[in-house]
Amino acid sequence: MKVLRVLTRPNLGGPTRQAVALWHAQRKLGVVTLLVTGVVGDDEDAVDLAHCGIPRRAWPLGEEASREGGHVVLASLRRGVSPLRDLAAWRALRRLVRAFAPDVVHTHTSKAGVLGRIAARCERTRCVAHTFHGHVLHDHLPPLLAAAARRAERALARRTDLLFAVSETCAAELAALGVTTAAMVLPPAVDVAAVRATTRSAARQRLGLATSAKVCGFVGRLAPVKRPELLAAVAARLPDWSFVVLGDGPGRRALAATHLPNLHLLGGHGDAATLLPGFDALLLPSRREGFPLVGVEAAAAGVPTVGFDVPGVRDLRRAVGLGRGVPESEGADGLARALRALPSQRLGGAAVDALLRSCDPAAVGERLVDAYAACLQRASTSR
Repeated sequence: MKVLRVLTRPNLGGPTRQAVALWHAQRKLGVVTLLVTGVVGDDEDAVDLAHCGIPRRAWPLGEEASREGGHVVLASLRRGVSPLRDLAAWRALRRLVRAFAPDVVHTHTSKAGVLGRIAARCERTRCVAHTFHGHVLHDHLPPLLAAAARRAERALARRTDLLFAVSETCAAELAALGVTTAAMVLPPAVDVAAVRATTRSAARQRLGLATSAKVCGFVGRLAPVKRPELLAAVAARLPDWSFVVLGDGPGRRALAATHLPNLHLLGGHGDAATLLPGFDALLLPSRREGFPLVGVEAAAAGVPTVGFDVPGVRDLRRAVGLGRGVPESEGADGLARALRALPSQRLGGAAVDALLRSCDPAAVGERLVDAYAACLQRASTSR
């Protein structure tokens, strides 16, 4: 089976890390995957896919790409709307589909989802799939643009053979917005080997923090949807805690301007997972999430997640047995109270074990292969 997987950009985020985990997991199942990505913006950190074990392939594609897969970079595929550049990316994707001749085209993230699915349909790919890692159809965009995006997604959903959502709340929101009721919930593929291989004391040593310190961490892009300003607000309310921020983005400057002595801005870290065991809590003040991969990694380290009762965070907390999150109306005060109220023992138990099994890349990869095979069988039968 050959899969062309399309991702808008290989930034330090959940979709990229899932694509890497699935590339390796499905390779063990005999799937040849060509991962196609655009390029990251100047304000983002990029993942080195070759360093992650996915060889880069040049255009035109050689026999190695067809036989073993790899990754290809399209300079024209980027975030934001640019008609001429987007047209160039769509044409390039069509050429790649023709050259690689995949059985399945599977797209991830919004821009790749639009251009990749249209290209696949134009080239008559037998199975077209898309994963919603969250969505930008409600409160990310101005109202008129959000309405246009919803209409586009509804039209694309009707022409997509397989639709996946990374959480129950993500699937429910897609249904409520009229996009689709057919999205299958498939947990994200999360490799927790690096987390499990790191001790709390080793992580604390790397962070330069005392073993006895109370440490709250944040891992992610400092973008508006993550509400990074609340990190500073909570840190100001808990001067006896250390707050470690692993991430970069437009919100970093405002955080740095607070000059809070207990707020440590360490920038983007490709190996952030190995620092998670050093936390006592993970703070996610996001407006919404798809399903936070960092929360799964934190659970593997025994670290509970504190956040608002919002989509994605709600799914994570339920999965590990933490119940509802903080009501958004309580703001920074509510988050600070939740941190103070955390029990001293580390997170664990049957619920955490079940979550880690469901997110194991081998399990997720196998479920996808089964779905692809059924889709291809339907396509053969219909012919």
